[in-house]
This record gives sequence, C-alpha cells and structure tokens, in this order.
Amino acid sequence: MIYMSFFIGLILICKGGDWFVDAASKISETLGIPKYVVGATIVSFATTMPEIIVSAAAALKGHSAMAIGNAVGSVSANTGIILAISLFFLPAAIKRQDYIIKTILYVGTLVLLLISFKDRVFDWSDCILLLLAGILFLIMNIKNAFQERNKGFQRKNQKNDSKTQKKECWKMFVWFFIGAVAIVAGSEILVKSACEIAEKLHISEEIISVTIVAMGTSLPEFVTTVTAIIKKESSLSVGNIVGANMIDSAFILPVCTLLGGKSLPVSTQMALIDMPVCILVSVVALFPMLYRNKIARIDGVFTLLIYSSYLIYICRGNL
Repeated sequence: MIYMSFFIGLILICKGGDWFVDAASKISETLGIPKYVVGATIVSFATTMPEIIVSAAAALKGHSAMAIGNAVGSVSANTGIILAISLFFLPAAIKRQDYIIKTILYVGTLVLLLISFKDRVFDWSDCILLLLAGILFLIMNIKNAFQERNKGFQRKNQKNDSKTQKKECWKMFVWFFIGAVAIVAGSEILVKSACEIAEKLHISEEIISVTIVAMGTSLPEFVTTVTAIIKKESSLSVGNIVGANMIDSAFILPVCTLLGGKSLPVSTQMALIDMPVCILVSVVALFPMLYRNKIARIDGVFTLLIYSSYLIYICRGNL
C-alpha cells in the first residue's frame, strides 16, 4: 500500500507539472509578462506549498529538526539537483539585469539564515530581516512584471483583442490551478509514503528531513523544471528555482516560528554543515552565469558534484 501511494503521488506530480508549465507560459505571453517573472512569483509560490505545509505541520507537532531540515534541505536539493540539471540541459545566453539583484538578495538571505543559526536557536527576532527580504523580493518581481507588461502592451486593436485575451487568460488560470493542486496533492502523498518507507530503514529524523523529505517536497520544482527543459523554457526554469529558493529561505522558518509561538532549536549539523553547503551550491550555480552572461553546462556539473558529495558525507554513517 505504501508503494502504491508513492507511485500515485508521482503520477499526480508529473501530470500536474505538465499542465502547470503550459499554463504559466501562456499566461506570461498573454499578459506580456516575462517568463522569468512568472517563474519567480506565481509558479514559485505554488511549487513551494509542499515545503511550507510540511515544515509548518512539523513545527506545530514539535519536530523542529524536520521543520528546519526540510526548509534548508529543499533549497539545497532545488539547487544541487534541479537547478544543476537545468543548467546542464539548457545552456543559453541570459540578461544579467534579470537575475543579478534577485540573486544577490537570495544569497544574502541564506547568509542571514546562517547568522541566525549561530546561537543554535531560531526565534521571532530572526524572522524580521528574513520576512523583509522576502517581501522586498516579491515587490521587485511585481514591479518588474508591471514594467515589462507596459513596455510590451499594444494599444492598437485593443478592443478587438480584449475579449479573446480575457477568455484565453481565464482558461489558462483554470489549468494553472488544476496543475498546482495536482502537484501539491501528489507531493503530500509521495512524501508521506516515502517517510514511512524511510522509517522502516531506521534512518534518523534529521537525515530524513534534509534528504528524503526535502527532495520529496522539492518534486514540484523538479517536475516543473524537467517539463520546462522538454519545452526549452530556460528562463521559466531558472526563475522558478530562484523564486522557490527565496520563498523557502525567507518565509518557511518565520511562518513555522510565528505559528508555533516558540523558537526552534537548531542542530550543530545544520549550523556547521547543512547551511554552509546550501550557500556554497547556490553561489557555484548562480554566480558564474552572472559573470559571463551565459548559462554553461560546467556550472551544472560542479553544482551536482558538490551536492552529491554532501549527501554521501551526511549519510555515510546512517545507511
């Protein structure tokens, strides 16, 4: 029964991801919004729902290691596996101005998390700067969306096209919602069954949270990225990962802390190993492409190698 649930969840995620990316691409084209902005806002929020839900539920039940491990582990998995795959299969020229400020803000947020972990406790005072960074990120994306829409907006024949555009938009929003629901529902089913399988193998909660749970809740981003690779939508793929990671970094732990009404204890492994590696893979994956104005396959290879080495290191005594 556990294995059946695992495959049901996987099917829901795969099909939902297909609907999701199609709808997101067509929405951006219809509204004149760049696909990077769509990926970094709407798509990212929907695909990060599993991480938010799982971490919040874990924190409310007193499993702080699961809450923090899932939040940080998801960022590492998104970057070390998903973004690495995207960089390898979709090398392309990029516009530095589309990425540089958001990337610096994202990496800066990770550094803030590392600093907040220094005293081995994440409390409400640590939430303030993270929430401000997350809100600033969203405001920047919304502002960019309106600016780009206004640039590409055609007033000619507006009356003749408005009804067709509205009809097309509503249709795509429906499919977008259906895809998002399928992804989130499938992730919940898959993560639950994967955790039950892992518990039978007697793996510690901390290792489960930064590996199996984190990878499971990152499946929406993985499927969305794979679908984007198939459809050759590199901007949507990279934008989705950067946006998803920013939301994970800035919102998950503050939400867990504020909902639970108490601070979250941080383990030594999280402060000294997991979080520094999370920052390292993000820098290796994103900064070279900003320097050369181009996504290169070698960046994906290095990112995946670092993340793989990290997984081997933390799992060596638990398997």
